Amino acid sequence: MREKFGLKKLQNEILLDRFRTMTQPALVSKTNGVSGKLYIAAEMDKMDKIGYDCVAACVNDIAAMGAEPLFFYANISCVRPKADKIRIIEEGISEGCTQAGIQFAGSEIAELPDKYAFDQYELAGFIVGIVDCGKRIGNAQLKDGDVIIGLASNGLHNNGYVKARKQLFLSKATMEIYYDNLGSTLGDQLLRPTRMYRASIDRLQEMDIPIKSCVQVAHGGIDRALRLLLHETNGAVVKRKQDTIPPLYQMLHKDGNIDIRQMRQTFNMGIGLLLIVAEENADKAAECLEESGEEPIFLGLVETDQDMVRYIE
Repeated sequence: MREKFGLKKLQNEILLDRFRTMTQPALVSKTNGVSGKLYIAAEMDKMDKIGYDCVAACVNDIAAMGAEPLFFYANISCVRPKADKIRIIEEGISEGCTQAGIQFAGSEIAELPDKYAFDQYELAGFIVGIVDCGKRIGNAQLKDGDVIIGLASNGLHNNGYVKARKQLFLSKATMEIYYDNLGSTLGDQLLRPTRMYRASIDRLQEMDIPIKSCVQVAHGGIDRALRLLLHETNGAVVKRKQDTIPPLYQMLHKDGNIDIRQMRQTFNMGIGLLLIVAEENADKAAECLEESGEEPIFLGLVETDQDMVRYIE
């Protein structure tokens, strides 16, 4: 089908010289889809970044483990593939892979006329990386007073689109309305590309700042991400004023009539990545992240004597 559509040939040979410098190398993998965001992108006919989004979500998951991503593979499903749409999606994937410094190894294009509606596309990505097990992020024991730092997202990233669509009654017309508080149309705000955090995590490791735990906020909202960050067994106190949450989430909360608890269960609340560092390393980590172009937010402290996450303003 690649030859039929005139798509470029993809390279799927990956050199593994990197493992020679590792004490205990291991291959790791992650997969992500972008179905909710892709639905909106298709309706607005703005699919140029959707492939990039899929790569970014996968790269962030791998980077949060302290692993080096190696290659990315995609599955594109639809009723009947169109060369121009496939090419646009793959160009976005190539852009994401180039930024992440990894190989775009291939894509499977599947025709599924009995599953999808006319001109509907589905995209799923699969990434493989390599990690030195002794340096894998997340193995450190958490202590009272460890600091939780959040890195700002670029909007919803790849989570919560089904809920946003339902509660805001989204259509092409409503997505083309400009809002002063958003500084853009609602559609453009929802389709802002997912941020990649690999370079920032690599920078912390280069500066020998131990990351005790790290999680991308992309699989069930910030509540779920915090539970994973805290290894499911520890608690935390999270302090964040309501007026510091970006305008898009204020709109979802008020216009979408979604209570704040459900918001935390569904959306990233403007945080794309969470990490934990020791208290004595917090200021140095924040400074390093700012130098990397991030907007670090001190969100709270770990509490090991209980397993609840307490939110206060």
